[in-house]
Amino acid sequence: MIEVRVGPLVRAVGRQSAVIWVELSQPCTVICRVAPAATNQDGRKSASVTTVTVGGRYYAVAFLEGLLSATWYDYQLLGIGSDGEETLPATVRQCFRTLDPVGTETTTLRVAYGSCRRSNHPEDDALSAFGNWLLGTYEARETMWPQLLLLIGDQIYADQPPDEVLKAHPRLQEGAATFADFALLYEYAWSRDPNVRQVLAALPTFMIFDDHEVTNNWYTQPTWRARVLQAGKEELLVDGLVAYWLYQGWGNLYPQQDENHPLLQIMHRAGERGEDALPALRTRIQADVTMAAPIRWHYTIPTQPPIFVANARTERTAVFSDNADELYAPTQIMSAGQMSELRSWLQGRQQSALPIIVSSVPVLLPPVIGLGEYIMGYRLWSQQGSALHTLGVRLAQLQQRVAEKANFDHWPLYSTSWHALVQLLQESGQDLLVLSGDVHFSYAMSAQLRRHATNHLYQFVSTPLQNALDEPSDRQIKLQARISRWNYGGLRTRVLPLQPTDQSSKVRANLLFQNTLAMVTLQQTGTHGYSVQQEYLGIIDGQMQVVGRTLLS
Repeated sequence: MIEVRVGPLVRAVGRQSAVIWVELSQPCTVICRVAPAATNQDGRKSASVTTVTVGGRYYAVAFLEGLLSATWYDYQLLGIGSDGEETLPATVRQCFRTLDPVGTETTTLRVAYGSCRRSNHPEDDALSAFGNWLLGTYEARETMWPQLLLLIGDQIYADQPPDEVLKAHPRLQEGAATFADFALLYEYAWSRDPNVRQVLAALPTFMIFDDHEVTNNWYTQPTWRARVLQAGKEELLVDGLVAYWLYQGWGNLYPQQDENHPLLQIMHRAGERGEDALPALRTRIQADVTMAAPIRWHYTIPTQPPIFVANARTERTAVFSDNADELYAPTQIMSAGQMSELRSWLQGRQQSALPIIVSSVPVLLPPVIGLGEYIMGYRLWSQQGSALHTLGVRLAQLQQRVAEKANFDHWPLYSTSWHALVQLLQESGQDLLVLSGDVHFSYAMSAQLRRHATNHLYQFVSTPLQNALDEPSDRQIKLQARISRWNYGGLRTRVLPLQPTDQSSKVRANLLFQNTLAMVTLQQTGTHGYSVQQEYLGIIDGQMQVVGRTLLS
């Protein structure tokens, strides 16, 4: 009997296409059949695909084409194994909606997003509560459900497995180390809770890593990668990324658009030859880890307005030498190549009033924290030949030690990328919206160039889905929150008002401290304009309700 081990998950959905991902208990052929939910509509389609074996586990991605845009579909999975064809049981509502066609006169985009789900307190899990909310609003899904869900990092805590997993698998006390370990954690995170399974089976879900998918503070310092490789922990980095690819990265891609992606090609070859893809995936991802051949982890989503999902983790500055000029030079969080792609992407969308950039870690932080990170990343006298170059190196050494001790790892710390993004904001001449997670409290901010500019950079943050700040960090953040604006790094930044909607909302100085998932609604107001509303959904009396709201005009 073929069993669904993880999933199904609705992944990259387009205007006329959809990707359905599933992990099964045995190798087989998977058939995905879809039909419009409206009984008076024609448009039945199907796709057939053979499972791909990776590390003794069996995965399938069905790519459906020729669908109707802006249409709700129901779908069903069948498996053809050694015992013949069988219908795989649907324990949740299996449906999805395709994206709106280009040029729709009245456009409303609803995006749900969140990050940081440790899964150690299931009763407080916002993603689980969201699944229950979806079921309760199913009949009104066209007007209430988001068109897509963004999971912005830390969907597993590989270095801090849940207590329930540790009881069953004591070997994970020190965290995941092999592909089998990482796969086990994804299976636990996405399969044990029927409400979570409901979310993933019905909403087009796009994902990007942060650090806990592999280990805490992954690639934060220029020497981090070299130290870990020298310590013989290459397998940790490689297998963590292999698991990320299978459970998160693979489904982000549109197969026709991304057919030349090296990892997608490996999956195709392994499926055709009946081989286990794990060795080939490890070899290719090892080249990414050692920087011999970086992999393109960032991608775009063709919504209106469009979305650019950035890779803010694996392209950070990495130094493998003892050269002081390399060790203490200004750093990057995003490669020059990815920044160039982002610039070209924005230039091709001048008519879009509010392009959306997704970054796992925030660009804008509450002002005191942001200023502190910017100061620790700013390199004085870093150029060779400067009379104060030696002093600049010593200052940079101190800055790196302070940044590491303070767990600074957000955009202001990486001055090369920070100033490139500020320049990009100036060049674009339009407002930008950034969605992020990571910091375990939620807020909204805006920033403007300090000279002669009217366009804004807006930052929305929603986190955690299920986690919390430790007490020292909680006290420090609430203390610094008394200062709500500051100018640094070429920007004037300020925290935006966050309106509580319930007396139990844990809002302090426009920062929200509780498990939450956010829903952003962008309503087109004219040819080139949007009104924007962000609602934070939290758990009250066991049910998901709006606990806070931010509005942009």
